[in-house]
Amino acid sequence: SREFGRPIATAQQAREISKIGVFYDTVEESLLANGFAPNRNGAHQGFLRKAA
Repeated sequence: SREFGRPIATAQQAREISKIGVFYDTVEESLLANGFAPNRNGAHQGFLRKAA
């Protein structure tokens, strides 16, 4: 990190960056907080598992 000109993170900073110990109430809230697109409501989701 020093080569990039950044200080080394403390343990608490690393936990905050990695979101360790952070919990969400819904899937949509989790996706939004982590930068993902929301689930599509009522849309065809494709094959979720292979037929045997």
